[in-house]
Parts: sequence; C-alpha cells; structure tokens
Amino acid sequence: MPISNPMRILFLKATSLVVGLGLIFNISGTVADRVAPQDDWRLEYQQRVLELQAGADQVKAVTLGNSHSDSIDYSVLGIEGKSLAFAAADLFEIEKYAAYQEENLPGLQTVFIAISYYSFVRDNAELESLRSRRIRFYSMVPVSSPIQGDFPNFLLGRLESYTHVMSVARSDNWKGVWQGLFYGPSLEPFPYDGVETLSEWGECSHYSNEQLDAHALEIAGRNVSSSMEMAAAHPGLEQDAFDALSRTIERLQSRGIHVILFTPPYYRSYSEYFEEQGPMIIEQWRQATDRLQEIYQVPYYDLSMDAEIISHPELFYNSDHLSECGRKVFSEKLLEQMGEKMKLDRKVQPSS
Repeated sequence: MPISNPMRILFLKATSLVVGLGLIFNISGTVADRVAPQDDWRLEYQQRVLELQAGADQVKAVTLGNSHSDSIDYSVLGIEGKSLAFAAADLFEIEKYAAYQEENLPGLQTVFIAISYYSFVRDNAELESLRSRRIRFYSMVPVSSPIQGDFPNFLLGRLESYTHVMSVARSDNWKGVWQGLFYGPSLEPFPYDGVETLSEWGECSHYSNEQLDAHALEIAGRNVSSSMEMAAAHPGLEQDAFDALSRTIERLQSRGIHVILFTPPYYRSYSEYFEEQGPMIIEQWRQATDRLQEIYQVPYYDLSMDAEIISHPELFYNSDHLSECGRKVFSEKLLEQMGEKMKLDRKVQPSS
C-alpha cells in the first residue's frame, strides 16, 4: 500500500529533523572540544593516532594499557615505539584495542602491556562514573563488535562518534567554550601548582612531597573502592579480566609478536595506602601475574616498589604517574632488567 502524501511529508520532516540535529550536535561538539576540551586525554589520544598513522610502517613496538602505560620512554629503549595509552582502560578494552592496532601495524614486533594493581578487578561498564569512558572508547576506537554483554554501550559509543552529543552536554554549561572563543584558552600551571626542581635527572616538573601524599591518599582510596564496586557488580570479574588478557597475549604471540608485561613505579605512599585499603586486590594482582608468567612464559617486570625511584618526588607527576624525568629513569631500569633477563635466558638454553 503506497504511503499517503501527509505520511510521506511527515516522514521527510522527521528524517530532516534527525539529520539536522545530528549535524548541529556534530559541529557544536567538535567546536567545543577544540576550544575548551574537558578531557585532555582525548586530545592526546587523537594526536597519537595521527602520529601512528603517519609512520605506521616504522613502528616496531607499542605500549598498551591505561594511563600507567605512559611510563616508557622509547628514546631510552632505542626502539621505534609509541605509547597507545587509553585513559582508565580496563583489560576488556585493551583486548579490543590490541586486536585493532595489531592489524594496522605491519612492522610490529613487541607489545608492552601495563598491569596496574587493580587491573584484574576492573570493568568500566559496571560503574556509572566510568561508564562514559567505555562509551568514549567505542566512539574513538572503530572496533567492529562490542565487548561481550556490552551492546548498549557499544551502540551509544557508535552514536557518539557521529553526533558528539557527549561533547555538547558539558558539565560547565559551555562557560569554558564561550571564554575560549572570546578570550582564548586558559593556561593552567603544571601540574596544578606543582613545582620545578633541578635534579640529577635534569629539570623536573612534579608534585611536592605534601601534594604527593595527599594525592596518594585520595587516588588509592578511590581506586580501591571503585574496584570493589565493579567486582561486586560483575561476579567472576577477576577470572574474566584474566581471560581477556590471556586472549590478548595468545593472539599477539600467535602472530610472532613479543609480549612484555610491566608494572611501573608508584610513589611510596600510593602503594602503602593501596595495600592498606585493598590487600585482597594486591594479592589477586600478584597471583594473576604469576599465573601469566607460568602459562605463557611471558616476561613480567614489576618495578612498582623500586627503592631507587619511589622515594623521589621529582620522578613523579603525581602519586601514580611518573614525571618526564621519572619515565627516563624507569626506562633505563627496564632496559637494564630486560638485558639481564636475555643474558640469563641464553645461559639456561640447552646447547645443541
């Protein structure tokens, strides 16, 4: 039965409204993000993607994980590598991201994966305050299918990639955008009233001792409590996260890619507060990394409590992230330990 003229007109009007609103949201969200971005990590990620695409054939190594994976300085390792850190990423997202990137990097030989204390009790879809990160992940990474059981967030993420509606619905009610348009972007001091220190490692920008302790108390408590909430909402989360990382390792190793796991150094009080408030999470982390080494013979470097790093405030941007100086020092130690392990491996190989 043919559609009547009134119905056809109504359909065309509705379609035009949807397309028009989508276009308005897209343009408005793009402008807002460029003039006054609310999430610096998104801009960093987009810049990294552009750099990666420009030199994909030359990239031999990448680092995957949450923001803790930014700890490696590839200039120290002497490898043509890139950090592909995705803020607050969990192991389910890392699995998807690793599969996507591995197909686009023909010269990839080594993948470093950062393992945080809470990595095995993390599922961003289970916590409302972090659910927007999962949606952002789907909007920024063009994966073809959702994480198991996560279709609603996948759908919202793909919608966001076309409409930028999350960039339009801003918590500052566009105040920052109007200020940016008329007065230019505001310049915040680095990092949030931090200090500059001329040390044996060079000129280092970092938090002071007092700031590091205050940040450690807050962020360790937040990471422990959010992890516990996620574990309560997702029965069997520890095993599911372990399985996601296992599949990532298996996929990469099956294609001849060397996988290296690591935990970067944290400021001493962060680790102390975390273990004090979440001892079971720490124990799960230790057991999981032991199992991964045993099953997959994958090298794992745990420098979370390295005595030569954790007591130096100038090596930390904040209590759970290294400063630029800290990344260099950590990378030197990582390179040294990898070299020592390679020598040890050669010694224990049976002679032919």
